[in-house]
Amino acid sequence: MFTLPDTLEDATDQAIAALGHALDGGLSRLILDLRFDDLKPLPVAYGIAQYLSQRYQSWQALFADAGTAALAKRDWGETDWSLRSVQEGRRAVRPEDQAFLLVAPSVVEVDQLEKLLALAGDRPFIMFNPRLESTEIGIGLTARRLRQRFLNTFTTAYYLQPLEQGALWRCYPQNWQVWRNPQVPETTMQLIYESSDRPSLEQIDQLFRPRTGQSLLSRLQNFFTALRS
Repeated sequence: MFTLPDTLEDATDQAIAALGHALDGGLSRLILDLRFDDLKPLPVAYGIAQYLSQRYQSWQALFADAGTAALAKRDWGETDWSLRSVQEGRRAVRPEDQAFLLVAPSVVEVDQLEKLLALAGDRPFIMFNPRLESTEIGIGLTARRLRQRFLNTFTTAYYLQPLEQGALWRCYPQNWQVWRNPQVPETTMQLIYESSDRPSLEQIDQLFRPRTGQSLLSRLQNFFTALRS
């Protein structure tokens, strides 16, 4: 059994372990998500990539654009796996590839990603830190439906998001959990919710409202500072 992590290193190790459990369980479309605004995804993604390199002989790391792919090549140095942009189309999903890791895609790439998923078939396709929830007015209903249809094909294997009063966490195969910050010094965080289903924002708000009488903020920058260092 895993417990709520204290450091970024612990969270990364948990995400990799959750990924392994999910893949062993036959799941192939997976999300690993660390919800920190200032988290740099490439260092964490490199740890995930090293795990995939141990598991698969041939696979690809994919990025939203050529610039990010070039930055990863610079930061990661020589690797045993291929690094490409999703903009390369069919070349980003080779017949010999056994798995794919997509790093930090945005809602802009959803249409292209659906095409890549069709090419990938039932081969493992892992998204790390996707940012596909844009609610901008300029994104029409069709695009929102496309995004939702795309996300509905994935299972969240790992998720960690600081909240104003605690944290939302999921580490597969464990359930979704909501934790409350210590109420007084020298006490530990308290588990206040657990379910196989992800709680909605309204449910989370209700969990904290009896104590605080206030609504939740989306994130708190000074929570889990060690995770953001």
